[in-house]
Order: sequence, then structure tokens, then C-alpha cells
Amino acid sequence: MFIIFEWLDWSWKDTQLNKTVEYLRSKNKNIQLWITKEPTSNTASWKEIINRLKSWGFDSPKQALELYVKDREEQTIIRKEIIKHSTILSSRFDYSTYAYQWASGIDFDTIYNYHNYDNIMIPDLTFIFDVSVENIEKRLKNRGWEKEFFEDLKFLVKVREKYLETLEKFKDTRNIVLIDANWTILEVFSQVKETLDKYFK
Repeated sequence: MFIIFEWLDWSWKDTQLNKTVEYLRSKNKNIQLWITKEPTSNTASWKEIINRLKSWGFDSPKQALELYVKDREEQTIIRKEIIKHSTILSSRFDYSTYAYQWASGIDFDTIYNYHNYDNIMIPDLTFIFDVSVENIEKRLKNRGWEKEFFEDLKFLVKVREKYLETLEKFKDTRNIVLIDANWTILEVFSQVKETLDKYFK
């Protein structure tokens, strides 16, 4: 099974992923789990993405789109082998590309057409951790370290809107669960656990 945890950085999506790992292992100590994050750390595209995020940024939104899609295609080759014996849990996937690049000015259809889903694995389950604009601002102020390339509040509010619009685009063709992530970590995980229990007995 291929499960995605999506949203902005301070939605606690990574915390929820880690709690999912703990929970699934408590249910079955022999379960095989493979944890990953986008951009990944084991493809040729990854190094350039990371360098650009940490330094001068992308030359254009389309360049960012091309690099993220390429990373996703390269990673799919690995994931197709891994999923034969393991459940894959990933922090972010194509939703982030739709949200960030759409917010940067590239329309949804263009982003979709860049993705050749014959070469990209589609998730079996996607958790979307929605956080209000007020909590985005509060959590951003409390982070306490230097902002990265995309971390401008007005831009992030637009990204949030595009995440929700992407959900509307995919809700009839993908298995997506919208989680209210404005609550405490445990309260948010209780929502996640409800869905997990449907798939992991």
C-alpha cells in the first residue's frame, strides 16, 4: 500500500507519519514499512532541487515543476520494487507540486500534463492535513529558524487554497481523506487512526 501525508510543513504531517509508523508496528511488529519524503534523497534530480531550495531558488516555476516530476518518475522505479513487500509511507507527493506550482502561476492542466502517470505510481491513500490561515501564521512565527525559499505568508495562503482546489479536482478519482489539523497532535492522529483501522486490521 502506498500512503501519502500532504500539506504545508507545520500541519504536523511528518509527526502524523511518524505516529502512523508507531501505530502500525504496535498492531503488527512484523509489518514491513518503507518511509520516504519528497523531494527524495536517492535520485539524480534530488541534489539540484535541494541546492536550489537552500540557495538561489528555481529559475522559473516550470523548472521547479520539471525537476519535481522527474524526481517522481525516477522514484517510481524504486517504489514498484519496494511495494511488492512493504507499505510505503511518504511525506508529500504530487499534491505538493500541484499546490505550489499552481500558486506560482502554472495552471492545473499544465501541471497534470507534465505528469505521465504511466510512469508515476498513484497513491492508494492520501491524507490531507488542512490548517487554517490563522494557525499557519501562528505556527510559522513559532518555528524559530530561517525561512526557506517558499515560506512567505501570502504565498503560503495561496498554496493552501490550491491544495484545497486540487482536492476538488481529484476527489472522485483518488482515495483522499481530509483531516482537520488545527487540533492537538493526538486529536489529529485520532482522525488518522480511524482511516488506518479500515485498512490494517
